[in-house]
Amino acid sequence: MKRYSAFFSVFATALFLALSLDAQAQDTVGVATNASGEKYLVDSKGMSLYYYTKDKTGDSDCNGNCLKVWPAFYVPTVSVSPSLDAADFGTITRADGAKQTTYMGWPLYYWVRDKQPGDITGEGVGKVWYILKVPAYTVMISTDAKLGNYLVDGKGMTLYWFTKDSPATSDGSGAANANWPAFAPDSFVVPSALDAADFKMIARGDGTRQATYKGYPLYYFVKDQMRGDVAGQGVKDVWYVIDPAKFPAE
Repeated sequence: MKRYSAFFSVFATALFLALSLDAQAQDTVGVATNASGEKYLVDSKGMSLYYYTKDKTGDSDCNGNCLKVWPAFYVPTVSVSPSLDAADFGTITRADGAKQTTYMGWPLYYWVRDKQPGDITGEGVGKVWYILKVPAYTVMISTDAKLGNYLVDGKGMTLYWFTKDSPATSDGSGAANANWPAFAPDSFVVPSALDAADFKMIARGDGTRQATYKGYPLYYFVKDQMRGDVAGQGVKDVWYVIDPAKFPAE
């Protein structure tokens, strides 16, 4: 009887492990946790996935030699762990004709120097490559050839500041202008290049709330219709994008 009991115990353990592996295999995108306790996107084998700040329009700007060290991630069908939403993932066709999976509109990549699950050696490389945290970033960095790095929301829409604002105060002429809606996320999740403590919420004169960066209120511009648009840059010489490394200007 003990022999049968031992057999069924081993069988049950083997079956449990097999079912666990099958469940993991079904998730083409999962979530891992780094040493700091931050959760981030990985593939089915636990290899880290990254976004590239220069992919500001949602197309891949990584080609040629770039793609050799930052290979594109692609799966035909995205299935995800419970903490993710498959609807946040999509597919683009790259300039070379290949497919690439996206998350919140950002194309996903591997880093060739990550050798095993848990490696995130690509984090912050060139100040343009970052892991994708879970929950998703609410503020990100995008990069433009002329403007350099600048702040965007989690979907890549440009954020602006108004030079007539005072710290922690939205100026009346800006606050009342429907062309410049306030940015007001529910929380601040940011890449390692940013400090979440630099972002806060203030109460505006109309009773609504608005996010600030280093004390200055953040806005959208209504003429920016899609990610990558920076139509508000320099409007009336008082509206500008924000380079986090140079803001506020001395």
